[in-house]
Amino acid sequence: MFTSTGSRGLYKAPLSKSLLLLPTVLTVLLTVLLPQYQDLFIYNLQAVRQGKQFWRLVSGRLICLDLKDTFCSSLLIYNFRIFERRFGSHKFASFLFGAWILSAFVDLLLTEALRYMFELKVDVLPAGLLGPVFALFVPFYCSIPRVQVTQLLGHISITNKSLTYIVGAQLLTSSAYMWVVACSGL
Repeated sequence: MFTSTGSRGLYKAPLSKSLLLLPTVLTVLLTVLLPQYQDLFIYNLQAVRQGKQFWRLVSGRLICLDLKDTFCSSLLIYNFRIFERRFGSHKFASFLFGAWILSAFVDLLLTEALRYMFELKVDVLPAGLLGPVFALFVPFYCSIPRVQVTQLLGHISITNKSLTYIVGAQLLTSSAYMWVVACSGL
């Protein structure tokens, strides 16, 4: 029997559903109920470099410590669920895992390049699953067609992609060094 909800919500997107629920619940737990454990999830690159705390590359890149970043990244994951439907859950998970691993190395390279070239010391980056979220903007830009919805003031086109880009810009401007994470994800 055909249902009209076949392409709505999180239908046929179990990984996206998990990425919406699990990190959001953990973020709320860490910020509201267990703030004493937030230090374990800070994405501190100085502790990785000098203290050899390599576990921070995992814990600091899983859970957002800011509720606003969690909300924005959840909206983006919800919008990018179309890729899980197109690619399948296994290929989508492989893409996210690969982007997560590569962006961790690029984070380290970018912060070292900033330190060497501009003497800019970046020790703590925004925490969370942000590298793969920014990486999903590439297939979004390349493969989702732009459909004009309306025009604002006769000159500014509002498309079906506008809200996603606005939420991405909000996430990009939410922290001083979010641009490092965004560049490494892209």
